[in-house]
Amino acid sequence: MDRKEKLEKKAVIGESIDLANGRFKDDEVDTLYDLVTRRDEYDGTSRTYRSSHDDWCSEGRYTRHTEDTYTLVSDEDGIRIDWHEHYWDDDGSGFGDYHETYNTGRGILGALGKLFG
Repeated sequence: MDRKEKLEKKAVIGESIDLANGRFKDDEVDTLYDLVTRRDEYDGTSRTYRSSHDDWCSEGRYTRHTEDTYTLVSDEDGIRIDWHEHYWDDDGSGFGDYHETYNTGRGILGALGKLFG
């Protein structure tokens, strides 16, 4: 892609995604441009991963269950990917939640693999 085309696409992307003065390869610009121009199709796309692993503590062995959900959101604030993690231990001693929002071009590109992988 030539320089002019890349700048035009980045201008369109910049209306919905904070590019944060990042440097992007041509394929990354194309990916973000696709998200912006087809935002209604992608809005609400979600994927959940579930996993478990065993660990040890002073009281013995336990299993931690984890559920990670990635959701693409498109609204008046722009495009972003929300990541929500919920975990709990089978012995009842531990549980919690974690949330993070990816709203920059680089952050969104990093999370797309989890969402569409």
